[in-house]
Parts: sequence; C-alpha cells; structure tokens
Amino acid sequence: MSTSEAMKIPVPRVPPNGAAIFLWFCAFAALTGVGYALAAIGETALAIRLVSACYLGGFLHLYGRRKQNFGFFLVMAISYGLLFGIPCVAWVLSNPLNDAPQIDFLLGLLSIGNLLTVLSHCEGADKQKDDQPFTFEPNKAFNFVFAAVALAQAYKLRAYFGVLSSSEYGHLAIWIDGEALLSAVPTWIRVLSGGSLLTGIIGIALFRNRPLMQIACLILIISDIVIGIRNKGFFGVLAAIYILSLFERDKAATVFQKISSPLMLAAAFLALSMVSFLREGFEIPLSEYLLIVLDSLASIVNGLLAVASQPQCLKNLDGSLVFTQFWTLIGVGSGAQLSGEFNYCLTGNPNPLTSVSSSLIFEVLLMSGPFWPLAASLYLIVLYGVLRFLERRKTIVSLALLCALAPAFLYTLRAELLQPLVFILKSLPYLLLIGLLVKRASQGDPATSSPQN
Repeated sequence: MSTSEAMKIPVPRVPPNGAAIFLWFCAFAALTGVGYALAAIGETALAIRLVSACYLGGFLHLYGRRKQNFGFFLVMAISYGLLFGIPCVAWVLSNPLNDAPQIDFLLGLLSIGNLLTVLSHCEGADKQKDDQPFTFEPNKAFNFVFAAVALAQAYKLRAYFGVLSSSEYGHLAIWIDGEALLSAVPTWIRVLSGGSLLTGIIGIALFRNRPLMQIACLILIISDIVIGIRNKGFFGVLAAIYILSLFERDKAATVFQKISSPLMLAAAFLALSMVSFLREGFEIPLSEYLLIVLDSLASIVNGLLAVASQPQCLKNLDGSLVFTQFWTLIGVGSGAQLSGEFNYCLTGNPNPLTSVSSSLIFEVLLMSGPFWPLAASLYLIVLYGVLRFLERRKTIVSLALLCALAPAFLYTLRAELLQPLVFILKSLPYLLLIGLLVKRASQGDPATSSPQN
C-alpha cells in the first residue's frame, strides 16, 4: 500500500481511556467545588457563568461525539440537556443573577448534567472491553403476541379517544378523569395493551432485517401520541435505539446520529406539536401554540427555580406522595399525584390542569432536601451499575428487563421516580413469558445474528 493510499484511510476515533475519564471527573468535581465556593462568598454571577460555560462546552463535545460514544448514558445526557441543561444556560443568559438560592439550584442542575457527561464517556470506554453483541431472534409466537398487543392497544386508544373527545378538558382528561377512562376499557384489554412499549422495543431489535415489521413496532411505541401522551413515545423510541445498539451498535449509533440532528429535532418538535394542535382544535395561531409548547418544555426548570426561591413550597408538600402515588400511576387508584400538588403549590390553582410535571430531580429534592445533588448523583451511579450488569449478562431475562427499564429511566427525567416499577408491573406478563417471544439466535444464521462492527 502506498503512502498516499494509507493517508486516505480514516483513523477510527476511540473513546477516551480510563485515565482521561478520571481526569475529566476530577476536573468536573473541582469545577463544581469552585462554583459552590464562589457562590458561598457572594460571587454568584461569576459562579453560575463559569459552570454554565463548562457544562455547555462538555455537552456540545458529547453531542459532537454522539456516534462514537453512543450508549444509554449518552442518550440520557442529551435528553437531560434538552430538558434541563440548555434551559438552565438560557436562564443564566436571560435573567439577572442576584438570587443566591436559585444560583445554588442551577449549580446543582448543571453539575448533574456534567456527571451524566462523564458517565457517558465511562460507558463508551467500558464497552470497548465488552463488545460482544446480543444474539437473539424472535420465536414463532412473537407475531401472534404482537398482533394481540397491537389490537388491544388500538381498542384502548379508540375508546380513550372517544372519552377525551367528549371531555371539556381534551387530552388533559387523562389526568383529570381517570375513572371515565378506566371504565371505558375492560381490564384484560388494558393488561394486553400494557405490553405495547416492551413488545415494540424488543421487535425493533429482533427484526433488524425486516423493515416493515420494524415500522409496525415503531408505530406501536409511539401510538399513545393519539391521546396526548407524547413523552412516553419519545423516550420509547430512544430506548428502542439503545436496545438495538446491544445487537448492532454501529447501526444504532448511526440512526441516533441522524435523528438527533438539529433539523430532525426541529422537525419532530413541529410534527408532535401539530398532532396536538389539530387534535385539540385550538383556535389560536399555530405560532403562539408553539411558544406555549416550548414554555411547557421549560416548565420543569422554571418550576424548580420557583421552588428554590420559595422554600416554603416544599414544606407544604407531602413527601410520602412520592410513593403513595404509585397506585394512581398504575391505574388502580385515583388519589393525588405529586405533579398536581406541585402545580397547586406554585400557582395556588386547585385545578389539576398542571403545566409543571414531576421529575427525578424534583422528587429527589423533596426527599433529600439540600443534599439532593448528592442523592441524584448516587442514583445515577447505581443506575449505571445496574444497566452495565444487565448488559453483561446477555440473557433473555436481562434483555427483557433492559427493554422495560430503559424507557422508564429516561422517562423519569420528566415524570415520577417510580416509573421503572410502573413499567415493570405493566409489562410483568410479558417479562414472565419472555421465553415465548425470544430465543437464542441459530448459529450461522446471518439474517438474525448480524456481527457488531
């Protein structure tokens, strides 16, 4: 091979090694300490600008490497950036920096974003040591189960849409008039449709050479958009790409790189907004409605910052709701939910038409008070260990648990901390009968066991 030909061969970019990651971790920890120290001596504006610049630099670096570093924590870090990190930086750029409690809270939010960045790099380096792909294929019964789940989901959505269409609250009746929804669909139909997310995610990974089946699985994942539940479908798609990466990492990374481009993100935002705009029949101009949706996306950070400047709000909330709302979340109760109580605390409006959702950050804050950054960091580190353990097991059961847990963990960024238990419970029949859906791939069958590059 000539020198000129050798120069044309691209050199693959590898994730940073353990020493580099350790240095990054120390740098982020030191920066966090400097930020809090500056805030403690009254230099709040300097503290938050310094940490914001560091976070934005780390986020953009990670975003640029989203193909090379692809993994669950990269997906989580970018999702966190869209929901928390970028709104934090935007807040810093557009607001006076003179409220010390809010600055302390922003420092915590940005520090958690930095930790996710480090965990993403750790995952990328760790997977270089364990690059053996999952090798499973669908059982013959999978098509039958998929058809049954899809039909149950279609029946449920049709019935729910009828209730919502006749309600004065529109799709918000999902959270206001749960009794009417439950009575509209038989329990056994709701149990069947509860496997829609798990079945769709597994199907996208198993039918890698059957694009029509993958499209059907994708439709099953996002079908709840019809009744106004957008976030579950959004995080379900991200989880499906992550599960696909366990079988074909390069293919999944390429797909994620394409769909996470600024143009595709803007297109997805417009498409999802148009669905709700047309479904609800709003009479305001579309441009104004898009601003409302953007404000809703930033409402988590705005609500949390309001709490930071109004500590009495947290004192008025019952922390036990973090756990007792579980029965309402799984659809067997109609008690109070923390998001509604949070909205009432912030606005004084008893109407549960909430614009402020719960989140992992909010519920950890409610339970651990000023130590919430440490508690949230511990949660993420434990989560990292759990997911890597399940990935290394490479069993049918570990695959099923990953399919159930991945969308739930991502969903906690904008929903309740107990969502992983909710997702597992709703998918329990399929987790117990996973052997009917999945089997180890036949050796030497290139159609079902594509090698990982």
